[in-house]
Amino acid sequence: MANHVRAVEEPRWNARVIARHKMTYRDGPSDEDDRPPHVRAASGLSPFRECLAVIQDDANWLALIDADQQITAVPLPPSPAGDRVFSETRGNKDDKYDLEACVTVTSGDECELVGFSSGSRAEREWVLRVREQEQGGELNAEFVPAPGFYAAMREHKAFSGAGLNIEGALSLDHDRIRLFQRGNADPCDGLDPVDATADFSWQALCEHLSGPDRTSPPALQNVRSYDLGRLGGVRLTFSDAEHLGAGRVLFSASAEDSSSGEIKGSVLGIIEADGEARWTHLTDEHGGPFEGKIEGLTLDQHDKAKVYFVIDDDDEDTPSCIFHAVVSEEMLLGRAEEPFDTLHHRM
Repeated sequence: MANHVRAVEEPRWNARVIARHKMTYRDGPSDEDDRPPHVRAASGLSPFRECLAVIQDDANWLALIDADQQITAVPLPPSPAGDRVFSETRGNKDDKYDLEACVTVTSGDECELVGFSSGSRAEREWVLRVREQEQGGELNAEFVPAPGFYAAMREHKAFSGAGLNIEGALSLDHDRIRLFQRGNADPCDGLDPVDATADFSWQALCEHLSGPDRTSPPALQNVRSYDLGRLGGVRLTFSDAEHLGAGRVLFSASAEDSSSGEIKGSVLGIIEADGEARWTHLTDEHGGPFEGKIEGLTLDQHDKAKVYFVIDDDDEDTPSCIFHAVVSEEMLLGRAEEPFDTLHHRM
C-alpha cells in the first residue's frame, strides 16, 4: 500500500444536496442549564442508538436527531468554570473543548459514542465518552483528558505534519478506529501541513485512558498522507469520513482560504482499500456549487446512496443545518463492480 496518495477528480461521479434542515432544539433554550436554542457549531455526525448524534466545537451539548427530525439536547459535562457554551462574546472561547470528530463503537449489544478534540492546542486534548447507564437507559457522558495520546499523535510527524488537527473518525471494526488529520496549519520548523489518516486500537486507548501512568498510548498504524487536490485554487483538506465496508471509505474535504477564511466549497470522495482516492464536486439544490464547509458526515442506514452532513457557518446566532445529499451509484460501487467503460477509462 502507498504511504502517500494523490487524489484525483472523477468526472463520472456526482453528488447533489436535496434538502437541508435547521437544527433547533425541541425544548428551546435554558439559561439555567446554559443551553442555547439551537446547534451552534456542528462539527461531527454519527449514527447513535436510534438517532443521528451531532457534536459541536463550541458547546458542550450533544444533539440527537430522531426519525421525525426532532432534536433533543443532551447536556455534556460543563467546563471547570461551569460553562457549556464558549464564545468571544463571553470571553471564554479559549476554554472550549473543540470537539471535531465522533464515531460510534460497538461491543456486543452495547454501543458508545466517542468524540475527539482537535488537539490543535494543549487544552484541546479530550476524549468524549457517551454511554448508556446500566439501568434506565439514560446517557452518561464524560470528558477524559488524553494528553499522552495527543502528544503521541503530535510527535508522529508523518501524521501531524506542521500541526495536529483531528477532523474525522470512523470505525473499521469492533476495535480499530481511523482518524483523519486536516492539514491546515502554517508551515513550521521545516514541516508542511499534511492531510493524513492513521489507525489505532480502541481497546488499547481505553486501557491508556484508564491508567495513563501505567499504560502507554496506542501506536498509530497504517499512516498514510494525501494530496487531495485543489478547489477554486485552494487546497482541499479532510473534514470527515465514513466506512463503507471492505476497507472502502467515503470522505469529505473542504477548501478554506487560510488568509481570508473564504470557503470555496466541498467535495465528496472515495478512498479505496489500497488508498487510491477520487472525489467529485458537491452541488446545491439548484445545481450550483455548494459553498459550505462540511464538518461531519454519515450514510443513511436505509439508503446507501443518501448522505447526511453538517456544516458550521461560524455564526453562533444562526442554527447549524443538517443536509441530505445523494451520490451517484458508481461512486459507492467497488472498482470490481464498476462498468467496463469506467474501468477502461481509468486504464
